[in-house]
Amino acid sequence: MQSIPVQSWTFEQESTIRIGRSTDNHVILYSAVVSRHHVEIRKVESGWEIVNLGANGTYLDGRRITQVPVDDGVIIRLARSGPNVQIHLTPQSAETSHSAMGEKTVGQNAKHPVSVASVGPTEIPEMDVDVVSPPAEVEAYVTTESQEEGTQPAKSSTASFLGTTVQADDAVNPAHVSHRFTLSACCHQFVDSGHLFCLECGKPLKPLGVVGDYQLVKVLEEDELSTVQLAWKDGKAVVLTTLLPNWAQLSEAVELFEQEARLFLAINHPALPRFLDVFSVAGQPYLVMEPVYGRSLRQVVTTESPLTQKVAIARILEVCAALDYLHAQTPPILHQRIKPEYLIQRSATTPLMVTGLTPGRLIAPLQASAEYAAPEQQQGQASFASDLYAIGPTLVFLLTGKSPAAFYAQREQGFRFYAEYVPGLTPDLAAVIRKLTNLQPTERFASGQELAEALQQIQNSSIEI
Repeated sequence: MQSIPVQSWTFEQESTIRIGRSTDNHVILYSAVVSRHHVEIRKVESGWEIVNLGANGTYLDGRRITQVPVDDGVIIRLARSGPNVQIHLTPQSAETSHSAMGEKTVGQNAKHPVSVASVGPTEIPEMDVDVVSPPAEVEAYVTTESQEEGTQPAKSSTASFLGTTVQADDAVNPAHVSHRFTLSACCHQFVDSGHLFCLECGKPLKPLGVVGDYQLVKVLEEDELSTVQLAWKDGKAVVLTTLLPNWAQLSEAVELFEQEARLFLAINHPALPRFLDVFSVAGQPYLVMEPVYGRSLRQVVTTESPLTQKVAIARILEVCAALDYLHAQTPPILHQRIKPEYLIQRSATTPLMVTGLTPGRLIAPLQASAEYAAPEQQQGQASFASDLYAIGPTLVFLLTGKSPAAFYAQREQGFRFYAEYVPGLTPDLAAVIRKLTNLQPTERFASGQELAEALQQIQNSSIEI
């Protein structure tokens, strides 16, 4: 059976095509499972490549990918249940698709998932990308723009749970999850209101199920090892992290998850979330954490403006302190996913919160967004230096609002992040970022404290105009 594309986009001069749910992408896909900035298609010397940026992953032939070359006619899937996107390397190969459903130009918004078409400078083949099937329908999902807290049922507020946005999909819940729960009489008037919780008693309105004493409310995030869900117990919202079912079947993985989760219970730092409990139901381990409410620094930069150097450095100094604290634990704790989405600004007067910390690193190194991850981490060898590496691209995004991917290039030192090509950076700050993103881990800063001292020196010598 031949798949018919939903829509098509054409680009003539672009060297990087961004696909995601945010309106600042070239191609906008309105789907709950698609991240705000999900995937990029980039021109390289040999042709084109696909780079995943989304929390829910990008899949090729059922396999989660990070960075792969483009073959003519290849089909990728955005998240496990998201839209299929087909890429063509010549305009002729998609000609039939365009005549069947018309062509969509950059800047037009689509009501349903779309297809991207024709990207190509003259020196390499042009490219066509078509979405050949829409994503699975999702009734509701947690957004980073507007979300109810749930802990105070009489009001709602802008909130970000862990800095990510993914689907509400009860298929990821373990088989032993119970679906027995009751609503109070007051809840029924709000069931179809779109709220997560009853505005009178605070109970969840449409629980996905029950685990122990917790009612599951929404899936917040899923990576290659675990799933993170918003839950409710005794009038209080919490966050539950557990292993995916395929990992939970392995006794060694469960043991390592519980071992690391118990380490998290001892964390006590103003810039890190508070972890509350570890428990197990039918062999499935769970870690309980307090939710973190606020806006991620990605949201702040995207919706308002890039940060000034003074503010950006001040925020990064808080990240340095949090990483030093984690690295000093016994055994040390690596974060592995530092990026703007996981840096939550609760208010102008409270410390930044570094979220995105989940157990599982003892089982296997976590995959991180390619534009923020150190090269050795992408090869499965994370270290203290890998956490510090991610601060470089993060700082550049905070200062410019541009994707760090724009500053990776094949130049005199091979393919790497070149801070000197970032517009507006002072020479001393560019030198710090270049050291942070050195290809050799031993050539980077030795600790968050050493980095903080270098940044503080820049801060002290700078004059705000």
